[in-house]
Amino acid sequence: MNESILEILKKMDKETPATKIMIEKVEKEWNISLPCEYKQLILFSNGIEGPIGKASYLSIWPINELIELNQEYAVDEFLSGIKYFGSDGGDIAYGFEFDHDRTTIIEIPFDSINKEEVKKYGESFFEFLIEKNK
Repeated sequence: MNESILEILKKMDKETPATKIMIEKVEKEWNISLPCEYKQLILFSNGIEGPIGKASYLSIWPINELIELNQEYAVDEFLSGIKYFGSDGGDIAYGFEFDHDRTTIIEIPFDSINKEEVKKYGESFFEFLIEKNK
């Protein structure tokens, strides 16, 4: 990870790093390939949480909780092709939208089942962190 990402993470609570086996379990269960930058972060800290930017909050869930949390929120049932990976600590979910060979970072209200309400951040997980840090 580059220095600007490490600087963003410095203020946040970190956890023990995930293992490659933990990542592979999720990828196999979901039959997807998680973004490389996301995997770098999870191998650095299996979940992060804390203030980001001027007045925002970010919680990136531990990878070993992703499958269960996505089931609890019924993501597959209502939002095909989307998997949540975190939240703003309130009513906004952050996720990956998988579309063939392209993965986009998105946000959507937890109570929404309408893809029209998706805000897209682009394909770079680190750019998402930089954008949230503004």
